[in-house]
Amino acid sequence: ALSGGVAALLAVLVFLGPVAKSAQFPLHVWLPDAMEGPTPISALIHAATMVAAGVFLIARMFPVFTGLPVAMNVIAWTGAITAFLGASIAITQNDIKKGLAYSTMSQLGYMVMAMGIGAYTAGLFHLMTHAYFKAMLFLGSGSVIHGMEPAVGHNPALSQDMRLMGGLRKFMPITSITFLIGCLAIAGIPPFAGFWSKDEILGAAFQSNILLWAIGWLTAGITAFYMFRMYFSTFEGEFRGEDDKILAQLKAASGSGHDDHEEAHHGKPHESPIAMTLPLMVLAVPSIFVGLLGAPFNNYFESFVFAPGEEAATVAELAAEFDWSEFAPMAGSSVAISIAGITLAFLMYIRGSIDPAAIAAKIEPLYNLSLNKWFIDDIYARVFVRGTRRLARQVLEVDYNVVDGVVNLTGFVTMITGEGLKYFENGRAQFYALIVFLAVLGLVIISA
Repeated sequence: ALSGGVAALLAVLVFLGPVAKSAQFPLHVWLPDAMEGPTPISALIHAATMVAAGVFLIARMFPVFTGLPVAMNVIAWTGAITAFLGASIAITQNDIKKGLAYSTMSQLGYMVMAMGIGAYTAGLFHLMTHAYFKAMLFLGSGSVIHGMEPAVGHNPALSQDMRLMGGLRKFMPITSITFLIGCLAIAGIPPFAGFWSKDEILGAAFQSNILLWAIGWLTAGITAFYMFRMYFSTFEGEFRGEDDKILAQLKAASGSGHDDHEEAHHGKPHESPIAMTLPLMVLAVPSIFVGLLGAPFNNYFESFVFAPGEEAATVAELAAEFDWSEFAPMAGSSVAISIAGITLAFLMYIRGSIDPAAIAAKIEPLYNLSLNKWFIDDIYARVFVRGTRRLARQVLEVDYNVVDGVVNLTGFVTMITGEGLKYFENGRAQFYALIVFLAVLGLVIISA
């Protein structure tokens, strides 16, 4: 039998697989870069299926982890840190897809944290609800990018930048409504799907570890802020795609200069065709209603999705229990922090009573920390990328000077030896007899 320490170590090593697969800190840096692909791909594998496979693996191996408190704590804290980290970075993203990428990272952190505190059903429930509204948000961002291209061209640095958007609601009504539904769902506003699953996670965290709950609760407010920052910057206000000053700044930053799409800047944004808006409308329905499957007063989801080893009858009995005195404070606190985040975004990006630039200047170190993604990418580039290149150069020197040198020396010695020995092969019998005589004489002298 394994000792507790060895078993915990092995469990944590197994957990490293889901950490990489589900973009958990510190192996999260690949996910935002992967969002460079087409938005349907992001909607399918980077929001609903592929990155969720790590969470699903934790669920499948839940009996292995649940008996090891150290492993469960590692899982819970990894998820909590990832949730907060992703949300804090998403605040300052201007690329609409990058913002959604860090949002995905943050929501995956919620799911992993749920698994770590033993909230098996809540984690999988959030995985399901997140699949619907995040897929809709990614497809919505693709619709926005498609609609922006007549105005700013096909350069992703321009068509994906929210600083050039604004006022798209009047150009893209279907996209704006469905995107708003997705924002309300991920912000945890009832009765949208994200409210029920996120509230269940926060409720379990409150009972398990008050500090984990505080991190999750604060992250919920940050999530509401950055998602409605995204919505207000994209769909409300005045359209900024014709602002030559902003265009020039973004072109200079991207290094694109004047391109072949310059004449396209005189166009206007437009709604996407039905082939793009129909999936948005279809996904909007479960983004609103699917959360009711796990509503605490009639938790149908928990009746058939529960942790291995639990009895179905016991789970059903617990699912049937509902206490308003427990639900109301938890739900109220999560909704309150979400509304606070939405209100702050409204005051900054719609009312204009709070200047985001002034706030950024006052907390410049924190702003730079978020803008530079906590410098984690830079650290990785310096330590791993540059370090690997330096190591490769050193290995190359060893290869050239030592490995190749040994091979070349062997060949040179063989050649010289052959050149020297060829003079002993002269075809004269008396010379061979002399060699034999000298060899025998040498042996006699040595043995004497």
